[in-house]
Amino acid sequence: MRDKSEVRSQESDGVYKDSSTFLCGMKPALILLVALLFGITMLATLKGAVSINLLHMTDTERDILFFVRLPRVLLSGLVGSALALSGLLFQYVMKNPLADSFTTGVSASSAMGAVVAIMLGLGVLIPVFALAGGITGLVIVYRISSVKGRVQPITMLLAGIVLSTFSSATISFMKFLSDDAVSSIIFWLMGGFQDASLRKVAALFLVVTGSFIAVRRHYLGLDILSFDDTTALSSGLRVDRLRKEAFFLAALLTAFSVGYAGIIGFVGLIVPHVIRLMKFVKASELVPLSVLAGAVFMIFNDLISRTLLSEGQELPVGIITSSLGGLFFLYLLIKRKRELYYFD
Repeated sequence: MRDKSEVRSQESDGVYKDSSTFLCGMKPALILLVALLFGITMLATLKGAVSINLLHMTDTERDILFFVRLPRVLLSGLVGSALALSGLLFQYVMKNPLADSFTTGVSASSAMGAVVAIMLGLGVLIPVFALAGGITGLVIVYRISSVKGRVQPITMLLAGIVLSTFSSATISFMKFLSDDAVSSIIFWLMGGFQDASLRKVAALFLVVTGSFIAVRRHYLGLDILSFDDTTALSSGLRVDRLRKEAFFLAALLTAFSVGYAGIIGFVGLIVPHVIRLMKFVKASELVPLSVLAGAVFMIFNDLISRTLLSEGQELPVGIITSSLGGLFFLYLLIKRKRELYYFD
């Protein structure tokens, strides 16, 4: 068994001593995902209600490209990365491969904060209210699930379900009270990137990048966290501290995503599971691959939402991801095999 100093040293380094072996195994997947990301980004940037030819652009097409299409594609990719990473972190924290921002209640509490901003006519402050709602939900879930300073994953999951139910009921009540804003609330809750801007892209890029760097320091710790707490504690891991940090980062990523794009469900469930089905199980593999795959998945779904219907009409991207997520969730419930997951 490793002594405590060795475990802490490896955790602070954020990588395994045999990380080069993991990198070799990851290299084909990384190359594939980077190529897919580049390809889908180019396609989504040039295709839409107005197709753009880079060699022969009018002034109008240039404005569409740089001020409408590009910010939207970049924001959708970052939201996909954020939701995929947050879902993966929630699964580690709760030792449950079916956990994501929905089951923890963070998405619903963030949405409740955003709906309050819409009702008050403060559309510019929607991300701020969503962040406040997400953090409030985070504190509530943590307080309920914490017993003598230790977080109980099962209690956290149940508290998240209760919070999600309460937030959904509150949103429905606010829609009932506000006839004028109900259409705006419904449309926003469906999820989409119509209000994308480079300012939002820059802010979310900083959040996703900072979170990725923070998570990278704890690859070994996250893998140990997958086992029971007794084993994790005996290895010298500060279980509660790591669980708090991971939960906070996941909630932060979710709150920003909801604030900028509305409710887009099941990304945090689908993407990490697809990566696991590719036989990647270590955090040093799952985290970077999930971030890339999340971006590819979301850009693709946004492209479909813009092009599926006739010109001038757009299908909310949240409808597409929820439909796919429901089918995928059903598949997991029916076909789930214990050996596919790195969880006890």
